[in-house]
Amino acid sequence: MSPVAVSIDGVVVEPATASISVFDRGLLFGDGCFEVLRTWHGHAVELEAHLDRLGASAATLQLRMLSRTELTAAVERTLAAAGEEGEHRIRIVVTRGPGGLAAETASLGPGRAIVIVEPLGAQPTELSAAIVDWPLAPRRGPAHKTLAYLDHVIARDLARAAGADEAIRLGADGRAVEGATSTLYAVLAGTVVTPPLTSGILPGIVRERVLAACATLAIPLRESTLAVAELRGADEIFASSSLRGVVPITRLDGVPRAAGPITVRIATAVSAALGTRVGSAASDRRPG
Repeated sequence: MSPVAVSIDGVVVEPATASISVFDRGLLFGDGCFEVLRTWHGHAVELEAHLDRLGASAATLQLRMLSRTELTAAVERTLAAAGEEGEHRIRIVVTRGPGGLAAETASLGPGRAIVIVEPLGAQPTELSAAIVDWPLAPRRGPAHKTLAYLDHVIARDLARAAGADEAIRLGADGRAVEGATSTLYAVLAGTVVTPPLTSGILPGIVRERVLAACATLAIPLRESTLAVAELRGADEIFASSSLRGVVPITRLDGVPRAAGPITVRIATAVSAALGTRVGSAASDRRPG
């Protein structure tokens, strides 16, 4: 059995032969969106929140896709096909669908819905980061996780060329806004600072958990972009993402940094909250 499972429009297919049309707008124009999440004890973590975000992006892009019920069933079916051993990464992709090269967008769809489930592997407990010269494109509002993802890949590759795991990207004003694949946070004099959604960052699923943890733990929080000097002088720096959770950044531009106590408190609280949700989901699925 292949360690990877794939479904297209809810039908599980052989990974080696899985295919879509060369005229699909997702391939031709990056016209579509996606979500990435993981399992925890075999259950998809925050699936509802990821489907909420996917639906919001699809609505903004006026992209027609499978119903939420059908998407949920497709994820569960593909996850079951992947087997129960170990944890998995789940990628949900929705495209505009096939059409002529000059077709009007409004005439197309519904698009294809693809679910890919593969082994997750061990996730890092800390990250190194590099500030890269690949500014975030100006946006009028929060970002969407579209298939036109090359911008983020280039930023991450620049960081890897600098010997780091993650890229820290700057806005047009030269202030730090987010990681290439993560949300960025700094601790300044006991206050957690993270860029606001109005700066054009992705509305992270785990970001909401971090904000809630700060409120619960009475940790001061401020939403603001960060000057590079502030970031380099921060008491603590950490990142969050759906695959990694909350992890400290222990090296910035080659300079070692310690993982701080506020990061540890928040990471522990977020992990506990996600574990509770997974436990609830598991109970809901038991027969009877």
